[in-house]
Amino acid sequence: MKRLFIINWLNPFFAASLVRKIRTIKSSLKILFLLFLVCGNTNFSTGQNLSMKIVGNEKNGYGVDIYDGNKLLISNKGEFSLLMSNLDLSAEDEIISWKGSSYKTEGKNITLEQETYLKEFDTNLSVKVNYEVVNPNLIKKTVTLFQPSIPSLYFTLIQNNIPAVSPKRYVTFEYEDFPGGFVHELFPAAGFVTNENMVIGFLTDAGYKNHFTRTTRRRFSGRGGGMVGMRILPDVELFTVATQEEQSHQENYVRQTFGRVYNLDCGKSSELQLPDFSKEGDVIIQKSDSLIDMTIKSDAKAGVTFKMPMTGQKIYTLSFSTKGDVPVAVKLHRFNNGVIKDELEHGIKYIDQFPAHDDEWTEFKGSILLPYIENDSVQMFIGTQSGKQGSLQIKNLRLEENQPLKESYNILPIGESIEKTTYIFAEPWESQKDFMISAQTRLAEGKKFKGSTIEKMLYANLQMLTWITSVDDFTPFNVPNMNYSPDMYNRDSFWSIISTYNKELNLSIWNQWAKTQNTKGAIGTIITPYMGSVEVKDNEATIEWLIWALLNKRRFGIELPKEKIERAVQYVLNEFDENGDGICESHFSMSQIDIMEYHPKTDRMAVNQGMFSVGLRTIKELGFDIDEEYLAKAEKEYRNFYDPQRKHLLFDRDYPDIITLTDLIPEFLSLWLFDRPLLTDEMVINHLEQIPVLNKVENSPHPELGTTAPICVRLTNDEQGYTYMTPEYQPFGEFGENNYGNNARDGLYYNGGSWLRAEYCAWVTGLKHGWEKANKLMENRLWAEINLNPEMPYSKEFIPTKYVSTDEWWKSTRGLCWNVFILMANELAGIRNPEMDPDYQYKEP
Repeated sequence: MKRLFIINWLNPFFAASLVRKIRTIKSSLKILFLLFLVCGNTNFSTGQNLSMKIVGNEKNGYGVDIYDGNKLLISNKGEFSLLMSNLDLSAEDEIISWKGSSYKTEGKNITLEQETYLKEFDTNLSVKVNYEVVNPNLIKKTVTLFQPSIPSLYFTLIQNNIPAVSPKRYVTFEYEDFPGGFVHELFPAAGFVTNENMVIGFLTDAGYKNHFTRTTRRRFSGRGGGMVGMRILPDVELFTVATQEEQSHQENYVRQTFGRVYNLDCGKSSELQLPDFSKEGDVIIQKSDSLIDMTIKSDAKAGVTFKMPMTGQKIYTLSFSTKGDVPVAVKLHRFNNGVIKDELEHGIKYIDQFPAHDDEWTEFKGSILLPYIENDSVQMFIGTQSGKQGSLQIKNLRLEENQPLKESYNILPIGESIEKTTYIFAEPWESQKDFMISAQTRLAEGKKFKGSTIEKMLYANLQMLTWITSVDDFTPFNVPNMNYSPDMYNRDSFWSIISTYNKELNLSIWNQWAKTQNTKGAIGTIITPYMGSVEVKDNEATIEWLIWALLNKRRFGIELPKEKIERAVQYVLNEFDENGDGICESHFSMSQIDIMEYHPKTDRMAVNQGMFSVGLRTIKELGFDIDEEYLAKAEKEYRNFYDPQRKHLLFDRDYPDIITLTDLIPEFLSLWLFDRPLLTDEMVINHLEQIPVLNKVENSPHPELGTTAPICVRLTNDEQGYTYMTPEYQPFGEFGENNYGNNARDGLYYNGGSWLRAEYCAWVTGLKHGWEKANKLMENRLWAEINLNPEMPYSKEFIPTKYVSTDEWWKSTRGLCWNVFILMANELAGIRNPEMDPDYQYKEP
């Protein structure tokens, strides 16, 4: 202990390192054991024994049937069908129900092969189909295509998975009794339930691997208006299930279709008759032929509503012309028994401010992909939500039902193999919740990922939210969740992609962000397909891009683009500290709590100073000359945000009662990247002790503690000790004043929502500083992500910390993929190691 005392006396900020490591080892062993009990492979079924058998003969070709023990589960008529055309669409060919001309077996693998001459293209096509038993519950199927003759070949690949016996019912990720048709849901998965109550599920590999995208909409030009449905709709049929009519004729299947688009400007369409409208709000309506003339008196929402003649699993086009002096809002909602439900997702959405002009007509036209919506109908509002007096005219309002032209868009290039990988799993049917969990965990297992149930789920979520950029660009593209599609946000993709050791994915998306660098050296905030983005801010994006560069250099030994790195470094140094005094100034928060803009720049935010300090250390690690005295000054300024009287870091010096979890993210990053604490144990522990932990649940791992904590809250001196924000005391300007009144959003979003990534990283930071509560809160928070709302057992943007019923949870939060960063948090905590990632390759130090 004398040696430790001497170190501590010499360096108060690094002294307890050895003590912390000893504590961490003890705590990590306990966490590992408890996480295995709480979040381990609880859904793994031991009763299955999936196996494969070759069927067919040399004359008719060979295929593979799938069994559970002696019970035949799947018996396909062929392994796949292939539709092909050359690039000018002047020549076409097809292979229906392909079978192998030969086969070989090796261990747990069966491989079918065949060489085929395609006369229409004067090319040879080589095909291999490999089946692998991954574990007793899971089979991986890989189709490999190769042609050495034609520069490029368009193709669509279709797999029909046919039940050996007519199933009891079909299931999808969101529905335990799916009637049939195309499946466009949160997570691509479908299956069937047998008469013996076994569920057979089907999954796909990541979109960037299997070359698909789930984008159905784009932004308007000019950064306004919301989202509009596209005219070329890709991969609508990624998963389809036999329709009711097909099932009545004993035609049963779960189908996967790769490489098909719907062209809505070709094919056929039929106009539907719109019913009479109803008036909504303080508005005077006059109608003449196709013209609806509205005089808006004054209301937050004023216009007309229609009960739309729309039914599920169809494609529609909505169009009209508009003129006026108030912006147009178009809202399409599910509707049932007089209750307005969720806004439609796939196509027209968030249209609150579509620009109208009082001197000319503006045209509007957008597609609507309507998936299965049970027995709901659709209600449309069109008018304004501006709350301003004015006039608005709508004419030629049309709704069309589309029967689009179906085209191939996947490309088989000359001399390159293309793979399509899918997965088949089987287990007893327990519940819809268990099926959702299995769909995620089985995908991770199929990709040879190792970890707890929640880690597998988050890893699978990342796969399903990483697809190709567009039908003309197969570059990998990562979206935060389906609600944010089609956009890729830098800060979201940063936390998501660095959580995997996949070299292709890290370098590809990092390079995409490098291309957004402007002349000052700043990295853009967003990439959105089919439209541009000029959003470049002095937030943390450029610092994160540099951190990502450092990780890519460490992990993969790559040579970084010198000029781009130098420009980014100069931007960070000049933009955030033009005075050279080590104090960070910025117009924006350098954290996810980014709802406030500061003019002039502010230096009053703890997280900004911490991120700047981490950025400086990163720049030094990249080989640039950063003076240690300057670094020490910046790090000291981060520590100076700790208030000894209040005993927490000050989120904003102007609002000293606000406490956030994001203020510890720089400390986490410094520990993770450099094994270097910036804050003392006392600072971190005191800060965490004041974070209220809410939503206590009796059957959670530690019922005496809460399961969620607010990311941002105001501390008070009363018995409760905290309060959500009010218009009178909140640091978010006009946004906060308008959104955080009347307790309407208490516990939601940044007014106290529980965000897994930020919260979990804070608990791990506490663990590294010797906080005794850390491991229990880590376990409780992971439990909450799966179990707090049984209808949402998957990753979420945030969990409310105040609600009466889970029906109040925002469905738009479902599936946020940056939560996968807990994999790296668990590495720092000692719970997992890099070798558990299937893409990890050890690199000599």
